[in-house]
Amino acid sequence: FDCRVIAVDRSEVDASLMKDSRVTFVKGDAFAYEPPNAMSDDNDDNNDYWMISDVIAYPERATELLSTWCRNKWASNMIVTMKFQGDEPDLDELDNAIQIVGGLGYGCRVKHFFNNKNEVTFMVSEKGYDDDGIVRDARRTSLEIGVLGSTMFPSL
Repeated sequence: FDCRVIAVDRSEVDASLMKDSRVTFVKGDAFAYEPPNAMSDDNDDNNDYWMISDVIAYPERATELLSTWCRNKWASNMIVTMKFQGDEPDLDELDNAIQIVGGLGYGCRVKHFFNNKNEVTFMVSEKGYDDDGIVRDARRTSLEIGVLGSTMFPSL
């Protein structure tokens, strides 16, 4: 298994990562970044593309990020944190993000890990369908396997 990473940030990542040949650093805005080899119908390399985001931003920006990446099918799997101000999560924005992700053909689980009081983590995976609308890749439909803890929201 070979993994390549593109790290997008406004400031440089750790020096050891900057020297790693498998890591490409892009100085910039994570919300404006478009991946060079995004998943597409003409890309038949059968690789899983992952997007992982732990950006400090308002919840609406996390929803926008999820929406953009899901709508463009830029990744088959995503892990995105949504950070909140105050003691309570914005349940309306959580619901909004979950509905958007589900409506764009992805399954979604949202977890609140006890160490992160003011954030939740979205675990998103593309649902694969064949031409008849039948799920072609069962691993994409079950986010229950291999994830610790109980769901905050049910899987879509």
